[in-house]
Amino acid sequence: MVVSKVAGGSRVRAEINYVRNPRAASGEPLTFVTAAQDRSTMATLPGRSVWIHDVRGEDTSLDREGFVLVDHVSAVADFEQIMEDPAVDQQYCDEVADLLVAVTGADGVIMLGAKKRYGEAEVEKLARLDAVRAGHTTPARYPHGDVTDESGPIQAAGLVDRVPGLRLDDFSRWALYNVWRSTRRPPVDLPLAVCDARSVEPGDGVTVVAVTQSPGVLDDVVFDTTGYLYNPKHRWCYFRDMTPAEALVFKTHDTDPSRAHRVPHTAFVDPTCPRGVPTRASVEARALALFR
Repeated sequence: MVVSKVAGGSRVRAEINYVRNPRAASGEPLTFVTAAQDRSTMATLPGRSVWIHDVRGEDTSLDREGFVLVDHVSAVADFEQIMEDPAVDQQYCDEVADLLVAVTGADGVIMLGAKKRYGEAEVEKLARLDAVRAGHTTPARYPHGDVTDESGPIQAAGLVDRVPGLRLDDFSRWALYNVWRSTRRPPVDLPLAVCDARSVEPGDGVTVVAVTQSPGVLDDVVFDTTGYLYNPKHRWCYFRDMTPAEALVFKTHDTDPSRAHRVPHTAFVDPTCPRGVPTRASVEARALALFR
């Protein structure tokens, strides 16, 4: 275990499982099969040892680094119900939409939905959720972005189409966000790390086709995401000891080139976490923000 004190906070030495093969041997795009990762063509192991900086207390910005931590107490009494009760999912999504309007200054927000994730140690829970095709429920252990420059606009257009009379062309700018929350109190074995968007170069990203399951859907959902290759310039960050009363908001796509474009993010094993604590549980909600 290596923990270092640096100016403005501390940092921990941990492994980031970068994409090791820029393209599959067949020449086809890499795949990440969330429910059966042994079928993935993307290779990520062994991981790279990097410093991950605790930026709690620092003045971060959605437009500069691409992420910000905010205080936000949810009215949801039981986060376990988000994946099981549509009314609770709607309640949480409505809360997140209001939060994003306040944090980003958007004129409107359309929610994609929320997902619950558990650490791999939740064997019984994961087995039960898989039985009802509740979707990918383990944290992604490699640096990724939720969309690509090609699939982001497709996702945005699909969300706008849900609202009669609304068009993307009616807005001067739009952006996609992810809102992440730990639903268990610290310490957490698998916190979320985010990469300062200013330290990411265009050539770092590769297309990874995510193959996932969704509740009530018989066929797998196939969608293009971004995986990341190692770059020693990357500045990895996290907010140590996040609580359920906080939310981490980060950018996944932005049409304004003067602002942070996309934030790579990944779960990582925190070597400072004590043994025997409950494994990570979290909820994330994705959304489209519209600006006139």
